[in-house]
Amino acid sequence: MERESGKGLGLLKQNYLVPVDGSDHSLRALAYAIEHAKETDNGILLVHVQPEYDTHNIRRFITKEQIKEYQQEMADEAFLAAEPLLSQSDVTVEKVLLTGVASDEICRLARKEKVKGIIMGSRGLGRVKGSVLGSISYSVLHTADVPVTVVP
Repeated sequence: MERESGKGLGLLKQNYLVPVDGSDHSLRALAYAIEHAKETDNGILLVHVQPEYDTHNIRRFITKEQIKEYQQEMADEAFLAAEPLLSQSDVTVEKVLLTGVASDEICRLARKEKVKGIIMGSRGLGRVKGSVLGSISYSVLHTADVPVTVVP
């Protein structure tokens, strides 16, 4: 897990966890989370999850360093897409890059950080386009130990 502090979360009681992938849905969820964080004087834990890509076949052609570099590039792109919204607010933000199964990692981080809730988009940049509720948001909704708000 790689963490990058924004405006600092240290003194806050709880935060909203907001997964981002750069999609319009995740950015709408972030805008919604910013408003709620302002109203409740909480912060935001912005998370981006990349797949592991750690299989024998992939390692035959790509080094672990190349995989890590790619994962970081994808996270940087997702966080950069969120920056216009973040820069217009005074909400405290911490950015986290995780690797693994997105829904599992989101729920695990929510438990570990004891977040107030998860606010996420209904769909992301995944392979299944046009579904009413994306597979990650569906899984988080049914697995999380904290309230989950799904923003269309």
